[in-house]
Amino acid sequence: MFSFIGAFFILAPLLLFYASGYRLDLKRYQIIKTGTLFIEAKDIKNATISLNAKKQPELFDGKKYIYNLLPGEYQITLSKDGYHDWNKKAVIYSGLTTFVQDAILFRNEIPLQMLDTKITDFYPSPDWSNIVYVSANDTFKELYLYNISSKQKTLLYRLAAPVEPKISWAASSKKILLSYSGNFIIIDAQNPGSAYSLKNIINFSPTQIQWDIQSDSLLYTMAGNTIYKIDLFSKISAKIYTDANGNLNPAIFIEGNDIFYIEQTAAQNTLAKYNLNFKTTKNIANLSKSANYQFVSSANNYLGLIDLDQQKLYLIEKTNTDLDINLSSDQQTRKLNAKNAIWDDKEKQLLYYDDFEISTFNAGENKEQFINRYGQVIKKISWYPDLEHFVMLQDNKLDIIDTTQEVGTRNTINLIKFDQIDNFYLDRKGEYLYFNGQIGKQQGLYQLKLK
Repeated sequence: MFSFIGAFFILAPLLLFYASGYRLDLKRYQIIKTGTLFIEAKDIKNATISLNAKKQPELFDGKKYIYNLLPGEYQITLSKDGYHDWNKKAVIYSGLTTFVQDAILFRNEIPLQMLDTKITDFYPSPDWSNIVYVSANDTFKELYLYNISSKQKTLLYRLAAPVEPKISWAASSKKILLSYSGNFIIIDAQNPGSAYSLKNIINFSPTQIQWDIQSDSLLYTMAGNTIYKIDLFSKISAKIYTDANGNLNPAIFIEGNDIFYIEQTAAQNTLAKYNLNFKTTKNIANLSKSANYQFVSSANNYLGLIDLDQQKLYLIEKTNTDLDINLSSDQQTRKLNAKNAIWDDKEKQLLYYDDFEISTFNAGENKEQFINRYGQVIKKISWYPDLEHFVMLQDNKLDIIDTTQEVGTRNTINLIKFDQIDNFYLDRKGEYLYFNGQIGKQQGLYQLKLK
């Protein structure tokens, strides 16, 4: 009896401490209150979960609490047949719950060859109903329209082989602008046989032409020191601004009632704007002396301009009103290293990169974040819709990178490796990735299912 009573007084406190979440930490030789890990991934069912390579007894099914974990860093792994492993490091704290949410498992599949032909480039429509692609052989290049749903392809245009065509879609996804060797052709995606040259409308020689950001009947272009508007509906062109101080760079951006342009003089280049309502001009920022610029399209509170020669991004804060856009002074212009930049669909985060480094800019927090530096040239990157991953093309392979972890520990998944990959696009939901390339003797347009 006394033995049982003694055991009770010894074991009862230990059981109470154990039930309350206390454990003996053999590394520190002390009793520590444990923590809890909560993992949630809505679309993941029947997956295996491991902590520090130790498999958990129950399958993961959308969400899971794991109790009584000693404080410290844990490597979490979600695994499922037919998918790439998902990995993330999480820190468990004494007496607290650590939340890990929105985990994604990407499919591990062989890409589907959609088109078996040599494709030099391709351009999906804004609504992702069609793809325009350029097919090439030794004699000529052909422009085709490919319907993603019906898998039907239609010949749009044929060009001589040495020509390098450029394609841009109107915002409506109904019209296409084809540019090559100083020629500009308008093609109706719904009636390809009605293609016509803009030479029938304009009597000058522009270097480049761009669509209005909302209309498929209006285009804007430049020749010398004059900016023109082209109306496809009325088949006329009109001067909207002539700069008296110098020549204009071909890069222009039009938002609301303002035209943003680059004035080039012998002394310097200047970013300026012309307001269509007030007929006024205003200098915004002094630029480096370069020849190639590209505006970063957005309708948020920032105007972006990339100096392609210097790989420099000018990011200027602006305030939109009904009649005018006001911009911050030259001293407040943010200057970043970049050869390209992409806003997310909601235009809250900017992903920008040069040849070797990737960073982000959060517009809401007005903060930059360095992502990583790589030893090989970055060809292209694109946001994944969750804004916690991006896809990168580098050295003929496509990787998807998790941005939520610390530098040096970011999880990287190799999606595909080919002998050659030229370009890629993600659809709006992140379900499919499209790319053109070659592996062995097989070349063409490919589709890779991600979710």
